[in-house]
Amino acid sequence: MLKYAKHTIIMALLLIAIGGCSSDKSNISTLTDDDSLFRPDSEVRGARIYLYDRGRVTSEIYSDKILKFEQQDSTAAYKLDIDILDSTGNVSTHVVGDSGFIRETKGQVNIFGNVVVTTDDGAVLETEYLWWDSNTDRIKTDAFVRITRGEDVITGWGLDADNRLKDFKILSQVSGTIADPEQIQK
Repeated sequence: MLKYAKHTIIMALLLIAIGGCSSDKSNISTLTDDDSLFRPDSEVRGARIYLYDRGRVTSEIYSDKILKFEQQDSTAAYKLDIDILDSTGNVSTHVVGDSGFIRETKGQVNIFGNVVVTTDDGAVLETEYLWWDSNTDRIKTDAFVRITRGEDVITGWGLDADNRLKDFKILSQVSGTIADPEQIQK
C-alpha cells in the first residue's frame, strides 16, 4: 500500500511538472504601443526640476530618482526635497517627502509619505500626503495634519493653506494647544 502511495505522489508531481512546462504562450503578454504608457520616457538619478512663472524660478525640486512620462505630463519622484522661492528668489518654504508626482505644465505636485513643510519663519506642517499648486501657492490635503509654530501645536484632518502657512484652515476634528491665546486674531 505504501509503495502504491509513493507511485501516486511521484506520478502527480510529474504531471504537475509537465503541465508547468507547457509551451502555451497565451498567458505571456507581448508589448504593444499601449504598454509604453507604463514605461518611463526617461529615468534620472539625482536630478533637479525647476518650475517657472513668467521666466522667474518659483521652485526647485530635487529628487534621488525621477521617472518622466512625457505623454501624461507626469513625473514620478522619489525622496523629494523642494525649495519654494519667494519673489526675491529666497527660500520661503522647504518641503520633503518620500515620493511624489509632478505635473510640470500645470505646476502641481502631489507628495506622499512623511511629508514635512518648514517655512522661513519656523512653522512646521507634518502630514502623510499633500497637494501643492505652485500657480496659486496653495497646499491642500485630506489627511491628518500637525502644525507647529513655536510652542503652539494644532492638529486635525484636512488642510487648505498658503505655502507659507500664514493663512490656513484645518477642515475637521481640530484640536491643539496655544501658548498665548490672546495672540489669536479674529
